[in-house]
Amino acid sequence: MRGSVLDNVTWKGNSKMMYKAVMSAVPSIFRSIIKREIESWLVENSVKVVTEALLLKMFYEKAPKGYKQKLGPKLEAMKTTRGESEEENTDSGDEE
Repeated sequence: MRGSVLDNVTWKGNSKMMYKAVMSAVPSIFRSIIKREIESWLVENSVKVVTEALLLKMFYEKAPKGYKQKLGPKLEAMKTTRGESEEENTDSGDEE
């Protein structure tokens, strides 16, 4: 048994805490769906190391507008690193 994709990545900085903040903001009825969405995004983008910048990129790509406005500033405040690049994990330059 392989386990969850989330168990097989390396978490850098506060990325794991930011992930937990996202999940706790999601109503419990939707958590398994959101977890699968996150796992799929990680696999599709061949992510092995989850950085704070990468977690924010994923959040802004996938989250509904209301969550972006409400939770985005809280996640930004949790960052421990500045100028961190997600290019080491993905090649997509699309940002919102």
